[in-house]
Order: sequence, then structure tokens, then C-alpha cells
Amino acid sequence: MLKPFFLVAFSILLHLTGYYVLIRRIEPFQYFFYITSWWSYIILLDTTLALKKKRSLVLNRHIVPLIIISCCFWCLFELINIRLQNWHYINLPANTAQRYSGYLLAYGTVIPAIYLTKELVYVLFGDIAVRPFMIKRYPFCAIPIGVAILLLTLAFPQYLFACAWIFAVPVVDAINYARGYRSFMEDLERGFAGHFISAVIAGLICGILWEMWNYWSISKWIYTVPFFEKGKIFEMPLPGYLGFLAFGLETIAFFNLLEGVRRNKRSVYVLFVIIAILISSMTFPLIDRFTVRW
Repeated sequence: MLKPFFLVAFSILLHLTGYYVLIRRIEPFQYFFYITSWWSYIILLDTTLALKKKRSLVLNRHIVPLIIISCCFWCLFELINIRLQNWHYINLPANTAQRYSGYLLAYGTVIPAIYLTKELVYVLFGDIAVRPFMIKRYPFCAIPIGVAILLLTLAFPQYLFACAWIFAVPVVDAINYARGYRSFMEDLERGFAGHFISAVIAGLICGILWEMWNYWSISKWIYTVPFFEKGKIFEMPLPGYLGFLAFGLETIAFFNLLEGVRRNKRSVYVLFVIIAILISSMTFPLIDRFTVRW
């Protein structure tokens, strides 16, 4: 009983400390308000869920590789954004070590935050029965469609920028389906939509928190989205919140892929971590050059 109590107390203290250093403008910690907000949220959710599931879901021995892979996962969208130019970072610390640590710790929250939120939503609502739904030869249809959506997005970024948040859903879920890992399509074929709906809701919840904590941060991002510069909630144009629904799906689909690989092919999982380090190391300087406004 003591460990959950201390973790909850620590998460609350960490969260409040983030506000304190932000208000007091304490260097260099004032730049990391967004990070302390998210990690306090992750610790609180993981501890809450552990009381029910009798085990920690992310704060365990797999947390370090999960942070590294989560960072890489988001870096893929940063690479796409070099073409789209839909968001830019402002007021980042000038010190490279502080800035890169910020990238790692911030991007490293993406998968843990959405996964834990999805698990909490699923605990609250349970599975949801629907009429069974099937797509014949699903992987052979879904993967080419997802790849085509990505290529069209990169070819016509001014008009198809929103598709950047869609393409990975059919690709990754179809891979999971083909490999026998947890898949949204497999669930729908069996007449269950609980995980699908929980992922969508988790994406929206995390999206709102992303935008709220970003809005209050000193180091933050701003959007330059074609045709949608008005009607913003925090920094995000209102229609942009729809993108978080798809992002929740693709993040959970990617997590399902990671779990399937980790449990069945440990050597491939280690390779994932190595590739993630290489991609993130390559992406950080590109973010500095193309996405940060100095």
C-alpha cells in the first residue's frame, strides 16, 4: 500500500512543482513544464491502473526502451512535418543538451500517455459489442492504401496535410493482423469495438491535455495550418482535434506491434530500439534546422 501512496504523492508534487518553476521562471526548469506535466500524469495513471491490474503497465523494466521507441515514433511525424510545415517550436533552450533532453523526454511520453489513457478508458467502459465487420484480404488492401495516403500527403501537403494523421492506422493495424498480434480489425471481426473506441477517446483526451499544457508552456509549438488559422482552442484550430482521434488509433496500433514483437521476437525488439536511437539522433538536428524558430 505504501508504494502506490508515495507514487501518487510524487506525481502530484511533480505536477505542482512544474507550475511553481513556470510561474517563478526558474532557469532552466521553466522550459520543462510540459515534460513535468506529462510525466506526472503518466505516473498517476500507471499507479492507478496497477491497483486494479496488480502490475505496472509502463513504469517497469521496459520503460527505458519504451521511451526511446516512443521518441522515435513521434520523430517520424517530425520528419513528415519538415515537408508539411504545420507546426513550429518557439522559446526552446539555447543549450543543446537541455534541448535534446527535452525532445527525448517529451516525445518519450507519447506512447505511454496514450496507452495508459486507453487502458483507463477501457477499464471504465469495458468491451463494446457491435455487429461483426470484416474486410476480405485486409492486409493486402489496407497496407497499400495507407502507403498511398502517405505519398499523396507528401506530394500535396497544402491540401492533404490532415492525412498525415491517418495513413499509419491501416498500415500498422494490418501488419498486426497478419502477424497475429492484437488488431482492431480482428476485434471487429469478432464483434467487439471496446479497444477501438477506447483508443479513439484516449487520443482525444491526450490531445486536449497536449494543447492545454503546451499553451501554458514557455517552450511550446505553434501551428501554421493552411485554411485553419482561425477558431483556435489553445494553439490548435478546432478541426485539428479530429486528428487526435486517428492519432490515438495509430499510437495504440503501434503499441500493439511493439508488444507483439517484444513477446515473440526479442532480438527484433532490440533492433527496434537501436533503429529508434539512430532515427531520433538524425531527427533532432533536423528539428533544430527546419522546425525551431530561433
